Amino acid sequence: MTMRALIGGRGQDWTVERIELPEQLGAIRVQVMAAGLNRADLYALDGTYTANSQGEGPFTAGMEIAGVVETSSLLAPQLPVGTRVMGITAGAFADYALCHPRMLVPIPDGLGFEEAATLPVGLITEHDALVTQAGFEPGHSVLVVGGTSSVGLVGIQLAKALGAGTVVATTTSKDKTAVLLEAGADIAVDTRTESLADAVLAATGGKGADLTLDHVGGDLFTTLASATAVGGTIVSIGRLAGASTGIDLDTLAFRRQKLIGTTFSVRTRSELGDVVAALQEEVLPAVADGRITPRLDTVFPADRAKDAADLLRADGATGKVVLSFADAHTGPAPAPTATANMFGGIAQIGYVVRDIEASMRDFVACGIGPWFHLRNVRPADFTYRGQPSDMVMDVALANSGDIQLELITPVDDAPSMYRDFLDAGHEGVQHVAYWSENYQDLYDRALAAGFTVGQEGRIGDDGRFAYLETGHHPGTVIEISDVGGSKKLVFDLIRAAAAHWDGSHPVQRVDAALIDGGPSAMAELMEALG
Repeated sequence: MTMRALIGGRGQDWTVERIELPEQLGAIRVQVMAAGLNRADLYALDGTYTANSQGEGPFTAGMEIAGVVETSSLLAPQLPVGTRVMGITAGAFADYALCHPRMLVPIPDGLGFEEAATLPVGLITEHDALVTQAGFEPGHSVLVVGGTSSVGLVGIQLAKALGAGTVVATTTSKDKTAVLLEAGADIAVDTRTESLADAVLAATGGKGADLTLDHVGGDLFTTLASATAVGGTIVSIGRLAGASTGIDLDTLAFRRQKLIGTTFSVRTRSELGDVVAALQEEVLPAVADGRITPRLDTVFPADRAKDAADLLRADGATGKVVLSFADAHTGPAPAPTATANMFGGIAQIGYVVRDIEASMRDFVACGIGPWFHLRNVRPADFTYRGQPSDMVMDVALANSGDIQLELITPVDDAPSMYRDFLDAGHEGVQHVAYWSENYQDLYDRALAAGFTVGQEGRIGDDGRFAYLETGHHPGTVIEISDVGGSKKLVFDLIRAAAAHWDGSHPVQRVDAALIDGGPSAMAELMEALG
């Protein structure tokens, strides 16, 4: 089946073409109802901006969508088929788009698709710049340079929604100052007729703005240090007036200011997922209750994409320009393609606990045992988020029917997802595990489907394992484990011990050193397991 798409990389304008519907295991396919147009889309079209996911040659354009989940993903059970979603993804200017599950959030009730398409890029850009990069705190004064851009208008509202003090915003048109005030700015400055530094100092009692978000660059950037407070922070987000500028380093130094540059074009998918996830707690509720509202300028049908681009190039829009793809979805949607369960059935439920002895006693009281307890297990080749970690843990294993239960207590402070779980105040189910005798194939398919590895290592010679970060749950993650070697036999013995357990000897201690031994050690381990 084919779909309509706007293709870049073949000239000065997008071309409308029919291409195959995209499919990828683990991704969510979205019926695109509306797509936001951004400056970066124009830069990608003329070759001056290349997103890290774009690659060489022709590409499906666009990065900001609102639509309906048409094919769901195992990675995001909270976004089933039919969910109205908005987010960021490559290839947004098409009837359907593939999205990584971490790049989507539900559309708040009461928002239409065209309105929702105005928000994702602005929300993630401004929240990341204001909160994550600049360290915003309630009461801070904020200067938004380039406030009438679609992103800048979101920045004004976001600052106010999060409790900013004085918010000053700029424009280069006297006619647009009312738009800034309507968006929530306390002071609107026309930088063509007013001194920006003088206006900001007057608005802040001579102090200057605590935080400055700059979407403009160019010559105006040279005045920002004087308009920003001593100890303040300037974040360079956009360069609408040009990427080249000057800066008075003496002023920057004497005022002890921080200058931060930020962009999403070179961030990893994992980093972008973290940025989107950060919206959940404070930002989406502000959209839902109306403290942040969409600023929609014009909606064009997809076949008038050139007119939409021309409007944005001419700086003729105040707010977001949106392309509508709704005409492609007037009939019933194509039947969702079922996503195969690449993992199979759950083989183990893993608990991270503070007191492993007490936890074993609790399970024994429920009739689960015997437990095989290994102290000071040190996985080989263990890495946490790509960095080596000398993590040591106590482990206990038992079976309830065919499901293995695992108890883990980290015994040191070395970095691990177990330590993260406890430090976050959790205790209980931390992972579900899937076992495979063809571990490398499962590992490769999981990464291709969009999972990222949080930690991985090896128990013994052939007992590889990896914990995959799913991102949709505050604690529980997926573990995949290699049972292609001797580990399977050990696990079979633990299951058999549970099946024939008479209640005696509920906890049996096993020397962890046997795990890393050779054949004789393995024989001793099996004897210890009965």
